[in-house]
Parts: sequence; C-alpha cells; structure tokens
Amino acid sequence: MQPQSPPMLPSQSLGMVQVTVDDAGNVTTVPLQGTSSDLAPGIDGSIYGSQDVNVHVYAKAATSTIKGSTKTWTMNIGLRNLLAFPIGSNQAGSTPSDTTGIFLALISGPTVSQTSSHCPGSCAVSTVGYDGTGTFTAPNQRYLYWRERLAAKQAVPGADTVSVRRPFTWTSPTQVTAMTFVLIVGADWPAPAQLNWSVFYNAPTDSAPDQHAKPIWRTGNMSTFGAATEVWSKAQGVDSLEPQNAKDYYLFRRDSLAASTPAYFEAHVKVSGGQTKPETVFGFLDGTRMAAIGMTNARIGFVKYAFLAKELFGHGLPQANFVDSLSNDATTNHTYRLRKFGTDSVTLEIDGTRRLGLTYSQLPSVAQDSVATFTTGPAEFFGDGSISGNHNSAWSVVTYGIGLSQP
Repeated sequence: MQPQSPPMLPSQSLGMVQVTVDDAGNVTTVPLQGTSSDLAPGIDGSIYGSQDVNVHVYAKAATSTIKGSTKTWTMNIGLRNLLAFPIGSNQAGSTPSDTTGIFLALISGPTVSQTSSHCPGSCAVSTVGYDGTGTFTAPNQRYLYWRERLAAKQAVPGADTVSVRRPFTWTSPTQVTAMTFVLIVGADWPAPAQLNWSVFYNAPTDSAPDQHAKPIWRTGNMSTFGAATEVWSKAQGVDSLEPQNAKDYYLFRRDSLAASTPAYFEAHVKVSGGQTKPETVFGFLDGTRMAAIGMTNARIGFVKYAFLAKELFGHGLPQANFVDSLSNDATTNHTYRLRKFGTDSVTLEIDGTRRLGLTYSQLPSVAQDSVATFTTGPAEFFGDGSISGNHNSAWSVVTYGIGLSQP
C-alpha cells in the first residue's frame, strides 16, 4: 500500500477480501490475487490478498427485502485472527489498558454484477448501514468496527474471533440480483510484530465521533466545578470543547508509550475566550514525564500544572503554567506538532517550522506537575482547563504516533 496523507487509521492492514452477494442469500468471500482495476490506487491484491492467511472474514447468508421499487440488502459479518500473535492493540499482555480495535473497511464497490432486467434510471447500490467513515485508502470510506483485541490463532475459534457479527446494509433497485465489493481489514499489532502506530481523527472526513465507533477517547477532569460540553459538527469540521466555571475537560487514550519511545502529537486547533493562562493543552504522559503544549489566544509553549487552593478543593483547581513560551495567534487555525525524541528532547513545530525545544530532563514530572490525576499509566490527551470560565477550543484534526517522531 502506498503511504497516505493523512495517515491511515489504523496503521496496519491485514488483508483484502472480495465478496460476492446475491439475493438468494449466497455469500462468497475470496482473496484477491494480483492487481485489479477495481481497486483504489496503490492497492496490490497480491500483497493484501490474505483472506484465510492472516484473517478469515465470514458472513451469514445475506437477506434482502423489497419495499416498492427498493431492495434492502443486509449481511452480518465477522472475522477471525489467523496470526500467531494478537491483533487490535499495540500493547502486549492479556488485558491491555486500551485497544485500537479491528476495522473492516469498504474500499471498492459495491458493483452490480447481475440484474433480472433493465433498471429504470440507474442500477447503483448505496451503502446505508455501517459504523462510521474514515480514511483508509481514500477519504470517507465506510467501515465496521469492533472495539476488541483478538487473541493469537487458537485450535478452536474462541478469543481469536470477534464476539459479535456487525451488519452491513445496502439499498438498490429491485432489479439488482447480485453485487461484488472489496473489504480491507486493519488492526494494530503489539510489539515486536509492529514497532510504530498512529491514531488519526479528521473531523471533516471521519464520522466516528457521532457514531462512537472508532477507538474511544475517554473523558477526564481534575476539578469538580462548572459545566463542560463537547459538540461535534461534521458540517463545520470541528470537535468543539466548551468548559465553563473552573471546569477542566480532557479527552485521553491510554497507550504503550514509554519514556524511551519516540512519539509525535499533531493538532489543528483554534481557541477563543478571555484566558490569561494556557487553558487549551495537548500532549503525552510517558510514565515518567509530561510533554505538553498549552496555548492562550496570544501565546503558546510547554506547560506544567499547579493545583490551587488545595485546602478548599481537595487536590486543588488545576492550572497550566508556561515553562517556556512565545507569541502566537491561536485564534486562527494552525498546525501544531509536538515531537518527542525518546529521553533526549522535545520540540514544538508550528505550521511546519520548529519554534521551541526542551531537553527531556526539563519536562515536568508525571507524578507532580501533570494531568495524571484522571488517568493511570502512559496516555495521550487533549482538552481545556477553563480556570477563566470563558474559554473554548475547536479541534479539526487530532493525530498521534508512537514509535516515530513524525508522521
């Protein structure tokens, strides 16, 4: 597969399978061999034609119902891991703290292969039932998603197989009697089978926030006051966070980031409000240090946390403070990239230009000066701490990678 921009989600592809369905309920799945003009550019069936080698995609008999001039097709699909190691997480161990899950994406078709007679108008097939859309080999591709980590292949199918089948649904004119389409399976693999991973969210092309189908960003907070809202808008292409009245609101994912591991976090975000402290923050916890970027309307830089009025509010109200900063207009969209070079150093790039840097030893301690009160272990996070009570942020792209310092 050719490298994609923006990055694929997820970062490893296990195989492709061509599926043929007819209205008698017959479902045929075969691996793709060689190249095909039906596939997306850069896809080679001889590489990814691994049905029954890496994975096994299976389906119950398809059903079709007719209402007026429209036929609705439904097929319940599952898959089994045939590899000698788990898939669906970048963490080892039997119970990882989080998982990136398994994706089955529609990358070509459905294409009508048989009709009973001439279709009035068009014989086009429309996909109407799926979990979300994302960028796999092209933008806006529909997918099914299992938030599961499958065990290595077992002698008898069990933990190596998804727990439930997921439904794909299509509509077509009643004259359509058979169709074909191509699916690609994607999942992360724990080391040493895979050495780097990326998680990517692009608001204009990824429907996952409203479908709740992609790897879940959990929510966390450190204060107990005020209200917070999260509003996702595909039309506007943003995920808007609006904490108020000393409320902090963060989204985070636990992951396998170690102190020695390189990593990057990239965000397209703009902020507004009357804040004087860096209330919008994103970055990493690697178990030892916190590498985090904070911003006000007019400044950006590396931050650490203090906890105010502990005698009144338990562990105190969380407040980010600059460790090192520079002038920056954050009220318009910019691309911010935080890069971590193991235990050597971290840098901040703004729109592709390096602007700040710290040595690893200058970063704040996870145990003392970080957001670690709402998550345990390594994690990636982004969000707001609205100490001012007048602040919000709009995120259009959030992506991070582990095992490499840039996309």
